[in-house]
Amino acid sequence: MSLVATISELIKKELGIERAKISEEDKAKGVVSVGNLSFQQVIKIAKLKAGDMFTKDLKAAVKTVLGTANSLTGVLVEGKRPKEVIREIDEGKWDEVIK
Repeated sequence: MSLVATISELIKKELGIERAKISEEDKAKGVVSVGNLSFQQVIKIAKLKAGDMFTKDLKAAVKTVLGTANSLTGVLVEGKRPKEVIREIDEGKWDEVIK
């Protein structure tokens, strides 16, 4: 890993996985995710990468991390697809947590 980890590398590190991929064999077994991040883990990654991102605040940084998580196969956040969590942020559901 390089000295400056990418968001996707940090997500995989938090989940303890090397690859974000569900094999056909896993799909056949009903596996739908490679890992489930807590919202606190997403905030942790956002704070680590905030200096590298062109975002105006922590909420925008969190949404960037969630966007990256969404692009990785099988990564959930709080048991949901990252896109759904982004929608909840836009609705204000996580405002008390993102400070």
